[in-house]
Amino acid sequence: MTRRPRSNRPPRLDVPTPPAARTQVRAAPTQRRLVVAGHVAGPHARMGRAEVAAVVARLAAGHPEATLGLDLGRISRDEAWAAIKQGWGYDGDAPRASIEPERTLAGAGDAAVRLHAVARTGGRVALATGRPASLLRVYRALAVMLADAGADVLAYEAFGPFGAARSLWWVDGVAVVTDGASLLADDGAVAGAEWLFAVGRPDLVIADRGFAASALAAGHETVAFADLDAAVLGVAALRDLPVRLVPLDEQRPPEAYGPIVAALTAPGPHSTTPTPGTYADPTSGGEG
Repeated sequence: MTRRPRSNRPPRLDVPTPPAARTQVRAAPTQRRLVVAGHVAGPHARMGRAEVAAVVARLAAGHPEATLGLDLGRISRDEAWAAIKQGWGYDGDAPRASIEPERTLAGAGDAAVRLHAVARTGGRVALATGRPASLLRVYRALAVMLADAGADVLAYEAFGPFGAARSLWWVDGVAVVTDGASLLADDGAVAGAEWLFAVGRPDLVIADRGFAASALAAGHETVAFADLDAAVLGVAALRDLPVRLVPLDEQRPPEAYGPIVAALTAPGPHSTTPTPGTYADPTSGGEG
């Protein structure tokens, strides 16, 4: 084979070396981003300024739907708005209601410390929800965590009937209202008193709506999951009743509450709220 003279070879085309493949590592979404994405906190999925103002008006008028059965005496509109600002971070200026995610996560983290402290001493804990479609999974996770940590979770089979042919059933340690065919959404104004009669005197209550209100009326220390239409629980906290508030939208799909479960089951080294009913300053969490 005859070799072509160098001078007759075609010119060499320098092919640039491709840059090394760049590996992009996506940061895991923050808890703040997750609660906003799931509409558990952040801009409210259902309520605007008018709806919150109506809650405030009913609360000032002493309407049972707004007080959830908790008699705090006279509540002025100014006090109700102050409680909403303090508890949920909404001052009524924006046309769309909102819940500050920092307050939600700070409330959950603070509550977690108390849950573990009570469990370590073998304390008696009672759980009940009036929003089983959305929150039952959260409560069940807490009941398991508390039992594993040493708490005495107060659970029975059934209690009732009461009211309009309703009863209480316990699902994995969590009291819910039923008509015998379905689990029911219930504000708990009547059911809450029946529930406390059944469980006796717990050391700690984890509840929402009228169940939380009934516990506070009876003087029980309470961790309360609370939406904006349960502003009476915020007033209770503002008045230093023994309540730790976890503000959130209580009508989201169960999967949306994953970050809340994570925060409640992984406490920090110390409580940010030394006295029940005193709000912690919300942590300054940036968007991740």
